Amino acid sequence: MKKHLSILAFCCCVTACIYPYTPELDEAPEGILSVDANITIGEISSVRLGTLYSLYPSANSSEMDSYSLPNFTGAKVWLEDDAGGTYPGISNGPSSDPGGYLTSSSHATMYGTYYDPTSPVFYIDTKNVPGDRKYRLCINALGNTYTSDWSDFGEPPVISDIQFMADDQNVTVAVSLEGGPDATGYALLSFDETWRFHVDYIPMYTVTPRPNGTFSISESGPDDSKYWCWKSQNNYRTHPVDYTSMSTDGVTNWPLQTFPRSDNRNHQRYTINVTAKTISKSTYRFLKNLEETSSGGDNLFSPTPGEIASNLHCESDPDRMVLGYVIFSKSVSKRAWLNSQFYKGRPSYYSLFWLLPELYKIYYEAGYTVLEHTDSPREGEGEYGWGPAQCYDCTAAGGTLIQPDFWEY
Repeated sequence: MKKHLSILAFCCCVTACIYPYTPELDEAPEGILSVDANITIGEISSVRLGTLYSLYPSANSSEMDSYSLPNFTGAKVWLEDDAGGTYPGISNGPSSDPGGYLTSSSHATMYGTYYDPTSPVFYIDTKNVPGDRKYRLCINALGNTYTSDWSDFGEPPVISDIQFMADDQNVTVAVSLEGGPDATGYALLSFDETWRFHVDYIPMYTVTPRPNGTFSISESGPDDSKYWCWKSQNNYRTHPVDYTSMSTDGVTNWPLQTFPRSDNRNHQRYTINVTAKTISKSTYRFLKNLEETSSGGDNLFSPTPGEIASNLHCESDPDRMVLGYVIFSKSVSKRAWLNSQFYKGRPSYYSLFWLLPELYKIYYEAGYTVLEHTDSPREGEGEYGWGPAQCYDCTAAGGTLIQPDFWEY
């Protein structure tokens, strides 16, 4: 089915003239397989499958209605080595978290990657596979068979240092790398982070509904059982790094993560776990091109998905497009810790609602509670200040009361 898609883009030059740019595409690649795969020795590897659909379908509604969602029933994923070994992928079933580097926003200029609830994620046990062989990924899905190029696993770089630096407003996590024995000049960084934080208020009042619809409010003493929590966050984005222009075989103080000094990461204790992988030049170029396509940037002529080289091919139909890239690597991780030395408190607490009694029921049922009292309320306000759960209950603010196993004080 032929579709003529157009993108209306505008360029502004110094004379403020506007020129429309309208490229024509004869074929919209709907139903094209997209793959997000990280094959890593020493870890459980993951492969996520998706498909593409046009963000600008034909105005013909019948054509839109005829597009059917992908059916991954019976899809298979496995890893092969050049000695004849095979390593099957096990699907965890439906998954709704796109994660990884290939997300729905990756092709926002023209296409979207569709991950519906039936799109599977496959996991391959590569913790103990031989490190001296070449490997390729194999996929059987949507009626076709796909394979990647053969690749070996280079040794990871060395994470020599992780530093925390601060200016007046922000904290920056900076990473230093040494290329290692298989240095290519290109590395891939990712991280996850955990911190202990507190909410703004410790409740000191008990709010009790009465049968007649009114409420009694009594001072009961502080309840700090949900004042402190731990919070973890995985950063699914990967960060390709080019250090080929460096005078040394590595990179020094590469800024990996930044957060405000007023952020609750700085309340007491923060830790970041950095993972580094050595990648090839072609892998780096693919990821940078994809990054440029995802962010849009200021380049009108950013590559479209079909122009970004992949290391995947359709074996059963060599002319069929497939999008994505399989990253083969070994990884190394290092953890660093930060105390509250850079914390710069916010100027004020959460703004409370000083409610009149007739509003108590609505806010109480919404999870609000009394956090402050005044003997001199302003006109039109009540004597009790109410706040939502996230300002007095750290679990409602996304935290957990369970201390992580790796936590250090």
